[in-house]
Amino acid sequence: MDTDAACVWTFILYMVCLEKVISAETVIEYSEDNKPCTYFEGTRRAKYEPGLVNCSWYSSSSCCKRTEVTSVFASNMMPLYRASVDCRNRINYMMCYFCSPDQFHWYKEGKVHVCESFCASIHIECREAFYNGKQIGDAYRNGTAFCEAQNFLVTNSKSCFKFDANVFDASPPVHISLQMLSGALVTVTLARTMILSVV
Repeated sequence: MDTDAACVWTFILYMVCLEKVISAETVIEYSEDNKPCTYFEGTRRAKYEPGLVNCSWYSSSSCCKRTEVTSVFASNMMPLYRASVDCRNRINYMMCYFCSPDQFHWYKEGKVHVCESFCASIHIECREAFYNGKQIGDAYRNGTAFCEAQNFLVTNSKSCFKFDANVFDASPPVHISLQMLSGALVTVTLARTMILSVV
């Protein structure tokens, strides 16, 4: 075999191997105005949605509509007592998963693929809060158990739903903060299965 033929075969082998590596690690990216909303199983795309109370950080690019957020946060709630601000923020963020424009990365096979670290932080921050007469820390042995009880798939993959505390630093959850300051009942719900409210 001459040198040119050997180079061609080496190049072809390299390209085949590179293609396998790329396909195994490729993350599909979409333009900001073309992100599919996989939770809604249709042709819905993320778009500007004003007035998202409780999920306002997604207003500029949202998969949900204001009426859907209102419905989730106002439906048959069970109380969550003595929750810290960090606990409330994490639960609020988790409840807004269906608004995320990045859900096409981590909403697969009808389940939210949530980061184990997010679940662990909820368990840590909410362990002293009471739900249904029990402390979260006693009712769930760890964050994974808590998230699995919400019908989430807990994972350590790169493509998982993770908590972003910056959304609360930049713009505090006005709806929750104002109600807490006035002493009124704050309503919160998790996923579709566990329903809570913060008192």
